[in-house]
This record gives sequence, structure tokens and C-alpha cells, in this order.
Amino acid sequence: MEPVVVLVKYKIKKKKLDKAKTAISEYVDAVKKHEPRTAEYKVFQYEDDSTVFVHMMSFMDKDAKKTHEKSEHLKKLKKILVPISKGKAEYTNMVELKPIKSNENIEATHTPASHEPVK
Repeated sequence: MEPVVVLVKYKIKKKKLDKAKTAISEYVDAVKKHEPRTAEYKVFQYEDDSTVFVHMMSFMDKDAKKTHEKSEHLKKLKKILVPISKGKAEYTNMVELKPIKSNENIEATHTPASHEPVK
């Protein structure tokens, strides 16, 4: 089964950053403690704009994602963050880019020594 990867990006009001960081930290701890099928969960903050946060999460499968979406700790986080956010969160579903095997090249790029185009 393919893992399910999601990015969530949102902005927090500048005066509420400490409250947001505390809530996010507690939330990530709860995810790690209560969601064994969440393969990875990380939160990033923009270096050049401290009000922007990005959550990167990877679930083992769709059921793990559903479990996460119904969790009490997510409900608690949203209850804290939604009122102190600027605008709506952006959700992006991601798929992993698989490596192309060498025999799957789309087009040969070799030109013979005579510099004639490959036909």
C-alpha cells in the first residue's frame, strides 16, 4: 500500500506565536504517542516569516489518515489554532516521485560522432 502524505500550511497572528508553538508541540507529542500508523509527523516554521507553519505528515495508509483526522488531539489543536490563524489552512496531498529506471528513458540523447541527429 502507498503511504499517504499531506502538507498543511497556515499563518498565525504574530502576537499569538507562543500560544501556537506550545499547542503544536503538545499536539506532535500526542500524535507520536497515540498514532503508531503515522509514519512521520514534522512541523516547520518559515525562516523568513515566523508566522507561517507547515505540517508534513506521512501515514502508512488511508485508514491511518482517517484515524488521525478523527483524533481528539487534532480537534484540540484546531480549537486553539483556528481563532488565532490568519486565513484558512491550505491542505496539499502529495505523492512520492518514483525514480526512473535507466531502461525507461523517454528519448535517447546520444548523438553519433559525425554529429548527425539521431533518427
